Amino acid sequence: MANHVTKITLGIDVAKDQHLTYNWQTGQTIRLPNDIGEIKTFLMTFHGPVRIAIEPTSSYHLILVDEALALGYEVYLINPRQLVHYREAVNVRNKTDPLDAWLLARYLEHEVEQLRPFQPREPRAQRLWRLVVRRATVVKSRQQLQQSFAEVGVSIRGVLTQLQNLLLRIDRQILTLIRELGWWSDYQNCLSIPGIGSANASALVAAYHRGAFSGSDAFISYLGLDVRIRESGYFKGRRKLTKRGEPEVRRLLFCASHAARHYHRFADYYQRQLDKGLSKIAVRMILGRKLARIAFTLMRNEEVFMK
Repeated sequence: MANHVTKITLGIDVAKDQHLTYNWQTGQTIRLPNDIGEIKTFLMTFHGPVRIAIEPTSSYHLILVDEALALGYEVYLINPRQLVHYREAVNVRNKTDPLDAWLLARYLEHEVEQLRPFQPREPRAQRLWRLVVRRATVVKSRQQLQQSFAEVGVSIRGVLTQLQNLLLRIDRQILTLIRELGWWSDYQNCLSIPGIGSANASALVAAYHRGAFSGSDAFISYLGLDVRIRESGYFKGRRKLTKRGEPEVRRLLFCASHAARHYHRFADYYQRQLDKGLSKIAVRMILGRKLARIAFTLMRNEEVFMK
């Protein structure tokens, strides 16, 4: 009779300079420098199957993930929003690094059947996604600078020009990667949708190829555009987006809805939503979700939008 092998469950709270690890089986907490040599030595001390829960933080977790995968360990990247709700569910009121590591380990130990291990992607695909996210940082910084200096009357035209040039360089690199990855037809299909521009299409293509989605509902859920409903008895709570995915894709879809709402086939749909008494912001997000569904269908079926 085969012996049952217990998997070692680690929760790791990552940071720039050091990580904090919690071993669910032993209850041991260890501070680990964010150094490739230290990380490799630590991971090699384990004997038997290991699974690790990590909350992605900027790029600080990348070395750890790469070394764990190289050793054949299972890695689970935990969505921060899911962890917030889990923290509330288990009544953990404080938030410290040791508690975060413990919470990650507990979450993986108890909820592993509901989770999917991380699968490494082609390096160019990873770079494409990082550029999409970093592009959002530049856009946000530009907006903040414009708003901040508009009040004091100081010209920042030179800085804004540099930021615009940076965005152009990022956009060129994004399109180059899409071509190299063989996703150019998907990009063109998305671009055929009224309201969808180059930045929108690039982000949708990058998101589409980050998973094997069973259908448009799964894709919408991945983008965080699905709706969370809270109802109990006579209580009818407000319906809100889950917002679990990358916020930049949702922002770009919201922007795309501004132009798409004037297209004749979307205008009636847009107006019907307004007639329900919904706010313009809510209706634009609904239209953005519709654009995402259309994009998914076009990429899956390898078709262009029929105008």
